[in-house]
Amino acid sequence: MSKVVDITDKLDFEENPKIKIKDAELEADASAENMLKVLGLVSDNPTAEDVIKMCEIIFTKESHKKLMNMKLSFKDFQTVVMTTISVIMGNEEEESGE
Repeated sequence: MSKVVDITDKLDFEENPKIKIKDAELEADASAENMLKVLGLVSDNPTAEDVIKMCEIIFTKESHKKLMNMKLSFKDFQTVVMTTISVIMGNEEEESGE
């Protein structure tokens, strides 16, 4: 008979993290499947195409649409994408909600 180890208490079932830009909150899709896709694209010098692909993967459809409507500069867009990836991976300090 095989041994069963319950690891439920070790898992974090919280909602997806969000980032805030001015008055807009953008929800990231923090699923493991999506992050594995993103990790395959991350490099020290990502191309514009890589950043766009990462953005499509890490944000929910609604948040992706909000972000595209902001018409950010490429530098700011890249900052949003890379910072969101850091938040998802737990490398950024998150402010608690109101």
